[in-house]
Amino acid sequence: MKILILGGGSGDVGRDVARILLRGNRSLDLLTVTARNMNAANDFVSNLDDNRVTPVRLDVTDKSQMIELMRKHDLIINVIGPFDIFGINIMKAAVEAKVNYIDICDDIQPTLEALLLDSNAKKAGIFLLLSMGWFPGISNIRAKQLSDQMEKVDEIVTAWVAGKKAAEEKPSSGIAGTDHYIKALTGMITTFRNGKMVKIPAYQKGIQLQFPEPLGLYTCYQLEHPEPITLPKFIPGVKTASNLGSLYPASRNKSIRRITRAIDFKILSRSFVSKFLSMQAQSKKKINYPVMNGSYIACIGKKDGKNGQLRFSATNTCITTAEATSQPLACAVLLAISGNKIKPGVHLPETSIKIEDLNKIGKKLKLPFFTKAIEETIWSQEVNSILK
Repeated sequence: MKILILGGGSGDVGRDVARILLRGNRSLDLLTVTARNMNAANDFVSNLDDNRVTPVRLDVTDKSQMIELMRKHDLIINVIGPFDIFGINIMKAAVEAKVNYIDICDDIQPTLEALLLDSNAKKAGIFLLLSMGWFPGISNIRAKQLSDQMEKVDEIVTAWVAGKKAAEEKPSSGIAGTDHYIKALTGMITTFRNGKMVKIPAYQKGIQLQFPEPLGLYTCYQLEHPEPITLPKFIPGVKTASNLGSLYPASRNKSIRRITRAIDFKILSRSFVSKFLSMQAQSKKKINYPVMNGSYIACIGKKDGKNGQLRFSATNTCITTAEATSQPLACAVLLAISGNKIKPGVHLPETSIKIEDLNKIGKKLKLPFFTKAIEETIWSQEVNSILK
């Protein structure tokens, strides 16, 4: 088995996926990790001390070079963002190269464009599995799992809380994650209301949601993400879907809200803010935020003839946000190459992956995303509707 991780040589998520795959797959013959910054990639590969890993310099805007490299592998993992800039072209290249593909796409437009590649992927005999991270990814799978236990689902709410970003002593120098977050919190964002896609102002008044302790009752804010647009496509009857997010500790949200308002009033540019925050994260004087992640997924509708909501929520104090993304992704990769055949075509996590299968692999590898989470699944006739 030969696997290519685009962005695996320099990004926090890609590097962690590489470590897990080397540990969890004895049949892995070659793991190629790409980067623009070869100093970081070479240092990473040297520290791994595993002759199965090869670093390669790659510019993903060079289509011919990228396709040539793809064709030397059996599976492509793409963690390069922003996906609204690079995502769809990389997906199209994978189809042209006829190589199976998995990513963590977290932007709406490339996700919708990728779904249109379904017939092309089927003709090529390959699968594209999109958005297989934490949010989106696990959020989609949990929403489908909850909805399958209900007679009717009218509304879906997904929400996350994020503390420390990454565990690396030398964090990624990329700005993709920061830029994605700032974009999702500024201007008018796309969401799903009353059966259709609509635009609403970002970062509206916060909504308090219940997470397991030690997080507890926590305020989250509406932002732009793919889940509200994709979940109604695959869960019948959904009329409203929302995604919310929040930083930990809560004081960080006040700072970010001031910054996003400055962007909305054109006092600051998004690109400047993204670069500044990324530089700040790499500074020796950076603030070391606590490790804390929260997940909240609720399906509102009817179960056993009664109206209410079925909620899954989790708190984890043992993993960073990057690890919350990389560990489910790595488990999905291991699942896909170990006999869990994904049919040719374009797939989202909720149409192709079951949480039980990921849990089995994650616990076998003792990954803290799966072994250290404090989880609750609760049915209640009191609901947390966004429409209240």
